[in-house]
Amino acid sequence: MGLSLFENSREINTNSAVMMVEDVLIALGHFVNDCRVDDPHAMKAWRIAKGSAQIAIQILERPDHPHLRVISAVMRLASSAEAALRADLHADLLARNAELCGLAFAARGDQVLLVAERSTLDLDRSEVLDLIKRVADHADAVDNALVGSYGGTLGGTP
Repeated sequence: MGLSLFENSREINTNSAVMMVEDVLIALGHFVNDCRVDDPHAMKAWRIAKGSAQIAIQILERPDHPHLRVISAVMRLASSAEAALRADLHADLLARNAELCGLAFAARGDQVLLVAERSTLDLDRSEVLDLIKRVADHADAVDNALVGSYGGTLGGTP
């Protein structure tokens, strides 16, 4: 039995998103075969570096439509950091979020993340380029400063 119209549309949408991501990576000077990674949480995934920042690009399964997620772990706070330092960092990140457009800081355990995500529905190449560049550029611009202010280490793999 063939795919239903909805399932076929979803597959076409996902394949289109994958092709756009890989086209953008090539345009940014990356070798796609070197960027592809196995990620058990993603339908498709890639990793790139921009300066000291590591960026993960993922196509994720979501109930409505697959989503394109671009994420960078900008720093890892030392697990021994005092509660007051953590509170100061989190307040700083929330204040920074108010000034950001299209991405946000988040926390996962001791990691500080920079995240942008959107549905692949009606996604176009310029949006893929914007998401990847926005996260990569901002992560590389702030990671060293955050480590300098709060200690810890650069984020590593998101």
